[in-house]
Amino acid sequence: MNAEHNAEATRQKILDIAAEEIHLHGFQACNTSEIIKKAGISKGALYHHFSSKLELGYAVVDEVFVPHQMAMWQPVMASDDPIAAMIAFFREALAGTTCECISKGCPLNNLAQEMSPVDEGFRLRINATMSRWRKGISQALKRGQEEGLINPDIDTKRTAIFLIACIEGAHGLAKNSQEVEMFSECLHGIVDYLKRL
Repeated sequence: MNAEHNAEATRQKILDIAAEEIHLHGFQACNTSEIIKKAGISKGALYHHFSSKLELGYAVVDEVFVPHQMAMWQPVMASDDPIAAMIAFFREALAGTTCECISKGCPLNNLAQEMSPVDEGFRLRINATMSRWRKGISQALKRGQEEGLINPDIDTKRTAIFLIACIEGAHGLAKNSQEVEMFSECLHGIVDYLKRL
């Protein structure tokens, strides 16, 4: 049992360090030697858990980035008042945003831009996550309509797509400008839009 626990702890450590490296440098520039060094393991230990860098990259998406993204948005997607929930989410996000956060950008958006054109495995994983996110926001907006909190005339699916495009665009603009103020302006613009729904 102890050996199993240690193996799982080692695997998780590799995933966490790889996630940091991929978020910071991108998948293609991510160096497995650096992951091995930071994890304090041998090359054999890395390849015992992951047969290739690509398998490790997929595991980072499936086991680190996607669960984090879904957990972060779950309160909004589960809310009967998604407008209030999103506004609260953005206010909290702004309060915790640092220059380091801005410089890294959104990990899934980064990978979508970098890897979707060159690797179908990454593209499919990220697309499935974005689809779940869109569906969750759309369903929440629909519930908001049923509660009489949101304009009944809006197309919830189209609005969910637009909101996610705005959010991911905000990450991209802020990352490019390297300014927290740019991210703040983008999120305030999204909040202004939400208030009109």
